[in-house]
Amino acid sequence: MLLAALGLIPGSAVLAWGTQLSTASNAALLYLTLPVVTAVMAVALLRERMTLVRWGSLVLALVGVLIVSGPDWRHTNLHNMKFLGGNIIILLAITGSAFYNVYSKSLLGRFTPLEVLFFGYMVAAALSVPLVVWMEPSSLAAIRSYTPGVWVSLVALSVVSWGVAMLLWMHLLRRLDVTQASVSISLLPLLGVLFSAVLLKEKVTTAMLVGGLPTRAGTILTTSADTSGGGGVA
Repeated sequence: MLLAALGLIPGSAVLAWGTQLSTASNAALLYLTLPVVTAVMAVALLRERMTLVRWGSLVLALVGVLIVSGPDWRHTNLHNMKFLGGNIIILLAITGSAFYNVYSKSLLGRFTPLEVLFFGYMVAAALSVPLVVWMEPSSLAAIRSYTPGVWVSLVALSVVSWGVAMLLWMHLLRRLDVTQASVSISLLPLLGVLFSAVLLKEKVTTAMLVGGLPTRAGTILTTSADTSGGGGVA
């Protein structure tokens, strides 16, 4: 219940709501704080230690992500009061995602990764139904118009992105401290660029390649060099 209500639903539905009330640029920039929020929450809830190596890894990864993503500062309006409500909601959603990572770590001491993943999703699905009926009743009727291609895409996302990928993430959380694992979240923009180049034939710039170096360095540093903070194989 806690994973679903405070983690999964805020990390998806609430994030979409906040982005709707703000801008995509604001959401992208604010989402860069997820590894940091996750690390702080792990310290508060799990009593993990934040060593200099871990802080350095987070900074390296963040610098790399900023270079890779190349945020459009001209369209970023974090200071605009018009988008203040949306920005706050986005930050709440990010906090929810961080809570999901941290609380999953505590549950993995008693349950298997598959149990945490499956039952969390089942409860989130059950809680989402009344929300959909209340906020977007027309979306239920739209399901009947889905083409076979849409259903194949949903199945592919469910199996690969929400299934296998999340199961591997749970196994990673089981072996490493959350503060260590959270640095790897910064690899998402880099991997997104690579997949875009291969699958969508999008152009890869020099800045994207250069930005991948500190991000990768931060990930390697926290998972291999950090032995003083209690991380490593459990």
